[in-house]
Amino acid sequence: MAEGRAGALEDYATVAFSMSGVKQDISLEDWKGGWASIVGGLNGKPTSQQFNMVTYILSALLNQAISDLSTVKGTANSALPKSDFTAKQIVALLAAYGLMEGCDADTIDGKHANAFAPSTHEHSASQIASGNLPIERGGTGSGTSADACKNLGAMRNAGGTFTGTVYFANGTVHYVTSAGDAHFKSLSVSGDISAQRVYDAVYNDYAELMPRGEQTEPGDIIALDTGSQMERYIKATNLSSRIAGIHTDEYAMLIGGNKVAEGQDFLEENLPDFIPVSLAGRVHTKVVGPVHTGDYIVLSSTPGVGRAVGSCESYPANKIVGYACESDNRTDLRLVKVRVGGV
Repeated sequence: MAEGRAGALEDYATVAFSMSGVKQDISLEDWKGGWASIVGGLNGKPTSQQFNMVTYILSALLNQAISDLSTVKGTANSALPKSDFTAKQIVALLAAYGLMEGCDADTIDGKHANAFAPSTHEHSASQIASGNLPIERGGTGSGTSADACKNLGAMRNAGGTFTGTVYFANGTVHYVTSAGDAHFKSLSVSGDISAQRVYDAVYNDYAELMPRGEQTEPGDIIALDTGSQMERYIKATNLSSRIAGIHTDEYAMLIGGNKVAEGQDFLEENLPDFIPVSLAGRVHTKVVGPVHTGDYIVLSSTPGVGRAVGSCESYPANKIVGYACESDNRTDLRLVKVRVGGV
């Protein structure tokens, strides 16, 4: 098989080219003239030398063309400035020549313009003639503002009706029931309060803030300072002629004092200048000596401290503080519950 292929190749070479022909030189100018006469071959066939020359000339022409192209490329690259441009700069350069006017992208990310919202837009209630404005996220699913507040668990800022119990603060202690019962820790009212009944006060007396004349404490018997040209109140003694009452911190209601600014604590602002003095009710009072239930309490020589009236003593009504509501077997300084006045 190998010997057959070698023989065929040798036969082809013998037929295609003359092995002993004479080389005819062909110049580049002859080739460029458009026709080259190949002569001197054997039996009219070109020699291998002549074929090689033709191939050489073709190679020379190709190399020259490649060289010329490289020269042109280098010249063009050298003539152009080398710069980097951002998309914004390219748009600005094109706009300077009016080349960006009327640009209209058909789609962005495969979506038409109507799929995008304008850069600025407004909506007002007047633009909604009828129906509901659907909100994909955060909507209330309601057709009216009242239902919207209800579904959101929100309170209306004006008008409307609350149903059920309305809770405040921690949601368990301060609330208003559907029946109208209000439950609060404290209530500050700038106007008037009108009520048919007031009850459930666990404290025992009715008191008034009176101008302070000296430092006192709960349980002290208080009298008007008749030696002062200004109204002020001090601890009472057996020499006092005008008993005011008893310094109390057990009052169910306290009147008097100065008005305070919004947000200020009423007692913190008033107690430095006023004494809460019990006018009626029962209040713990400082006494000394033996006291029996029902004994009248009068002033002692100790400022602010009372004592029980002896069985053989007689006192005018304006000198009596009140009567004892309880008794004990003690004789030292202590607090005993006394009914103020009650003569």
